[in-house]
Amino acid sequence: MKKLRSTAGFLLTAIFAATLCVGCGGLPKQLTRVQRIDQPPAGKALVNFHRPSTWGGNQLYPIFDINGKMLMDLMGGCEFQQVCEPGENVFVGWAEHVAVVKADLAPDKVYDIMVDISMGWVKGNVYLSPVAKGDPRRSKLSQFERREKTVLALNRNQHVADYEAKNQARIVEIKQDFVSGQKSDRVKYLQKDDCR
Repeated sequence: MKKLRSTAGFLLTAIFAATLCVGCGGLPKQLTRVQRIDQPPAGKALVNFHRPSTWGGNQLYPIFDINGKMLMDLMGGCEFQQVCEPGENVFVGWAEHVAVVKADLAPDKVYDIMVDISMGWVKGNVYLSPVAKGDPRRSKLSQFERREKTVLALNRNQHVADYEAKNQARIVEIKQDFVSGQKSDRVKYLQKDDCR
């Protein structure tokens, strides 16, 4: 029993130290801090991915576009901003379950997607939830942005290239199942008028 307590104590200390390290500036090599932008470049659209919760610790959450390009490996308590071409954009993420958002974006507009965390079997599960016009969290976006002290961008290094290549077959399968297949009823939507 004493050995079990000692091991548990060590693990809790290690987890706490790792959390502090990331909070103090120790980001994974594929991530870098950037300045938040308020508006997209002219003629483009901006999508903010908010993950204000630090629940789930430093579990990273991969976000891809439907063509298999990795956009982000998002950690808790952070935000990611994606400048997009207007029109249809499809975002894909997964933990224990797959999440897909189809976004119809207007030029010169700003949109928001919450990266929600819930309990999973082995680790926290993550969902992409569009912040539509009627979403009650819409009025709290500035509060979430204050909590998301770090805005992240993805460094396209070897780790990212390897992870992207490893998951191409998965993206093809997701595209078949969710975009035009039997799981298309699970896709969430962000409409042109869901902008800020």
